[in-house]
Amino acid sequence: MDSKNLSPFEDKNNDVWKTVSSQPAQPTGSMKPLNWWYQVATPSDPEAKTSFAVQDKLRRSRLASLILLLMLVVLVSFIRLALLAKNPLLFPIILTAIGICLLVLFLNRLGHVTLVGILSVITVNAAIMLNLITSPSGMLDMNGFLTFDLLVFSELVAVSLLPPSSVFFVAALNIGCIWGDILLQPHAPDLEHFWLTMSYTLLVRPIALQIVVAVVTYLWVRGALRAFKRVDRIEEVERLQLALAEQKRDLEVGIQQIQRALVEAANGNFAMRAPLAQENVLWTVAVSLNTLLSRLQRSSQSEQELQRIRGEVLRLVNIVSESEARRVPLRLAPTGTLLDPLLKNLAGRYLLQPASGDRPSRP
Repeated sequence: MDSKNLSPFEDKNNDVWKTVSSQPAQPTGSMKPLNWWYQVATPSDPEAKTSFAVQDKLRRSRLASLILLLMLVVLVSFIRLALLAKNPLLFPIILTAIGICLLVLFLNRLGHVTLVGILSVITVNAAIMLNLITSPSGMLDMNGFLTFDLLVFSELVAVSLLPPSSVFFVAALNIGCIWGDILLQPHAPDLEHFWLTMSYTLLVRPIALQIVVAVVTYLWVRGALRAFKRVDRIEEVERLQLALAEQKRDLEVGIQQIQRALVEAANGNFAMRAPLAQENVLWTVAVSLNTLLSRLQRSSQSEQELQRIRGEVLRLVNIVSESEARRVPLRLAPTGTLLDPLLKNLAGRYLLQPASGDRPSRP
């Protein structure tokens, strides 16, 4: 279909689509460091449009790289604090956590996002719990009890990098760690005083925090994923509409070219062809039509050649009859047909009729 027959909506959509697809997005100056980090710590972007599952995996991989970068910054900043702390095991714990983060970055680069999420959750929980268990006094004091609130970071990591429902498993794991540490680790005097007077309040606070964070983050992430899926479906519908519009345009162009070739063939012009590209839907039809037109063209040329030969034969009969009547040699000119070798042999000869006495008598 010609561009003048397209609707303004189709023209606008096609122009916008071609412009967007032909011009890759250029990162701004503020996004260049972040893009560099994505290239280092995440798998490469797919060249073509992929499914929602692949896009979600890439999104989680990028988010994991940012979380790991933040964890590395925090752990490195704690090195000086660990050297000055009274806990001699704090520095090895931080170094081990840094090494695990670097390993997880390598796994994230390979695309193992689920394994990255699991190791990140384990690293956060292990670092927090080891800091409590390895305290110099060996007892759980009030400051250590407040550290239980930091376990919500593992829930945030889980709901961001793992399936949303995994946050409830991590919340249950955190509650188990809190309950086990309170029961098994000796209490410092300050914590023991509050534990004897308001143990229920102390226990409910960190547990309720884990449950509330798990429920809120699960609902938020689930709603965000549903919104992403709706957007992906809308984009898929738009891509299908553009593909159908392009296919319709190619189909109409192919029909017009085939129709033009048939009209020319009906008028006797068998040299006409339907020049359709291989990407066109009607390419196979055009190939068959062009083959038929080629055969018709050869048949027409053969018929024209036969007509010329027939005319030359009639002309040769007249020349021979005249030559016999006038008793003159044959004067034959080339005709450009298959009769030329015969005419060459007959040129200049006399064709004399036998005398009446030489004719054979009838019985």
